[in-house]
Amino acid sequence: MKTTIDFIYKCAIALTLAYTLSVQSQPLPASIQLAKTVPIADVHLHNYEAYSGSFKDLMDRNNVQWAGAVGYLNDDMRKVLKDRYIAAIGQRELVDILRQGRSFTDPDQWIFKSLFKQAEDGFKDGSLKGFGELHTDNYLSSPRPEFRRRFRLDSPMMRQAYELANRYGAFIQIHSAMNETFSDDLLRLSGEFPQVTTILSHCLPLARPDDLRNLFQQRKNIMCELSGGGPVHASMSTNLGDGKIYTPNGLKPAWKRLIEEFPTQVMLGSDTCCGLEKRYDEIIQEQRDQVLAHLTPTTLEQVAYKNAVRLFKLEMPSRK
Repeated sequence: MKTTIDFIYKCAIALTLAYTLSVQSQPLPASIQLAKTVPIADVHLHNYEAYSGSFKDLMDRNNVQWAGAVGYLNDDMRKVLKDRYIAAIGQRELVDILRQGRSFTDPDQWIFKSLFKQAEDGFKDGSLKGFGELHTDNYLSSPRPEFRRRFRLDSPMMRQAYELANRYGAFIQIHSAMNETFSDDLLRLSGEFPQVTTILSHCLPLARPDDLRNLFQQRKNIMCELSGGGPVHASMSTNLGDGKIYTPNGLKPAWKRLIEEFPTQVMLGSDTCCGLEKRYDEIIQEQRDQVLAHLTPTTLEQVAYKNAVRLFKLEMPSRK
């Protein structure tokens, strides 16, 4: 009798799992075609090479209209993409600080003084949109030991960045671990500097949907972007399974609920770091098929590009 009950129980679990996966894997009929054609803003596009013309070709054939918001400030990208480039600053300087073994929290260093002078000039003339990607704690998310660092978000250097960004309504894109200290710091700074929008890279690499929900509920000026959350990036790691946020079966239910609950606080990103430039087509296609097609049409458009257009004050492409 017990064997029969155990068998029935296991079958019920298997059927429940199969049902869950089947529900997860179904895109919304009203969104399928729109997901294929909607313009995209890629708010986590790295490019460290001197020549960037190839990225324009990649963007054009994938209907990615705008890109950037992270990475080394790239004048060639700006020249090639013009107003389609979301220019950000600060990542190179933090890498220089890391390599030189200097303090991340002391703003009274020539590297940071130079950074803030260049940032203010760029915010004034409109050639820069914000700071990013600033790694404050990547000890558990970076596969490269020599690239790891950890310091408080609420530190003198970051406060100076927030004060400057607040004067010009700029953004700050942060890569960090999710813990109570980071959450408290972020909520404090977001409250003190309401004109700054903080973008959380990768929706925080090890965060759960409820972690983001807690932040989104308290601050409208906190957003996140979904880069690194799917199969292409999972294939490069041993601890991501088949995708943190979405898989070949589609958008994970808990993440879908979060995005639909806070549709104005989520954006898309590719994170073409570390050799993934050649897989750009795959990354964008999986986000169309496995994220956008699973969202309601209104949310789909907000996540794909409308949130970025509003935040970065982007121009819509002219219709020919």
